[in-house]
Amino acid sequence: MKRLFLSSVFGFVAISASAQIDQLMVETKKKEKEKSDKAINDPKASAKAATWMDRAKLYEEMARTPAYSSLDSSASLVAYQSFKKAIELDAAKPGKITKEAQKILTGGTDDTGVNLWSGLVSQGAQKFQIKKYDEAINLFNLGLEVNPKDTLAPLYGSYSAMQSQKNELAASMMEKYISNGGKDYTNYTLLAQLYRLEKKNDKALDVLNRGIQTLPANKLVFKAEIVNVLLDTQKMDEAKATLKELTELDPKNAQYALNLGIINDNEANNYMADMRKLQDAARKVTAHEKRVKDAEETEKVFMEEIKRIGALIAKQPKNADLKRQKAEVETKMKENKTVIEQEKAELAKAKEEAAQIGDPTAKVAELTTKWNASKEAAKSAYTKALEADPNNYDALFNMGVFYFNEAVEMKKEIDAMDMKDYNARGKEVEGRVCGKFKQSQPYFVKAKAIKEEEQVIETMKSLDTILKQFEEKKTVCVEAK
Repeated sequence: MKRLFLSSVFGFVAISASAQIDQLMVETKKKEKEKSDKAINDPKASAKAATWMDRAKLYEEMARTPAYSSLDSSASLVAYQSFKKAIELDAAKPGKITKEAQKILTGGTDDTGVNLWSGLVSQGAQKFQIKKYDEAINLFNLGLEVNPKDTLAPLYGSYSAMQSQKNELAASMMEKYISNGGKDYTNYTLLAQLYRLEKKNDKALDVLNRGIQTLPANKLVFKAEIVNVLLDTQKMDEAKATLKELTELDPKNAQYALNLGIINDNEANNYMADMRKLQDAARKVTAHEKRVKDAEETEKVFMEEIKRIGALIAKQPKNADLKRQKAEVETKMKENKTVIEQEKAELAKAKEEAAQIGDPTAKVAELTTKWNASKEAAKSAYTKALEADPNNYDALFNMGVFYFNEAVEMKKEIDAMDMKDYNARGKEVEGRVCGKFKQSQPYFVKAKAIKEEEQVIETMKSLDTILKQFEEKKTVCVEAK
């Protein structure tokens, strides 16, 4: 399970180096703690609600005072439990102790400065910092119980749960942070990422849309994260629409346009792959039909040959060589029959596959239209990315690849020509192909000047080889539009 890492947390509990408490005060507090611990172990004293109330207030003070933290790193938990015990012992005749303890447990503070919430959260932070995440979560949960409207405890409780890879708990606590009024946009996106990790993409979209409503100033951030969720769920049309909106809202951000171009480019490649499957299926049927026909023609030749040799044997019944020839031809004919049966079986299989695909002509036409639209959309997006950032390596490289691939597709027209067709118009098509390859060159050159990555270096080597071949053939390159 993927873990979310947090760059910095718990700045709110940073202890100033100047926060010094006289060692004598620490020693005094230590003696008070020892006295309280002794009272709790005394059967008579521990049976009194007041004993537990005194203990609760003492440990609460220790928990929220940094200098006393060394006395008990779980003092806030002891305080919480002691307040609960005081109420329990005062239950027979509830009075001042119960009222005071309940006030502290349901608000975290009282008029004397007691602040149980502060101690719970502070020591929760300390547990987090030493990577005792489960203990930290427990303290933050208690802090939220004491102060249900708090945002700090559920926020850092969520961070602690993330570090323990308890994503479901982390999401639950982050939801509490948001419902309590938390307004940090980064935590909305963090919650969305938690939902994405757990494959709860609908919830991820919901929290991001809530973020847009609550924090409209951060709309771009939320929209960008929405794109990631849409890509996770393969909702490409919605992802493209959102990216297009982002490019309009923030035209200077090259990344939005670049991502839009990449999605359209990938779609174009998928359409081309589908077209090739259709074309391959049709070619497969044709190829097997030709092999069956050739094998059947070969069978006729063998039959004529057997007939001819048979006539000779009738005239020369003792001629061993003629009998040998006839046996060889019969063996070859038998082998050819096997080939015919195999090819007929393959032909039937190819026809069945083609029938499942349907009429390739109409489908190829439809895919071609979609392919052209995706290509143009990709080109337009890459152009916008380069307008926003002329030195964007990825946009430069992708634009170069775009024109390079166009040239490759155009070259297939030449490869399919017979000699007559090539003599008629081959040179003219080669000129356009060369021009298209040259059109990609400036983008690769500039990309390489920015970043010498292996992909651009190897592509330029291939391009240089291709252009050199055109030069050797004295091809006049036509400038591409």
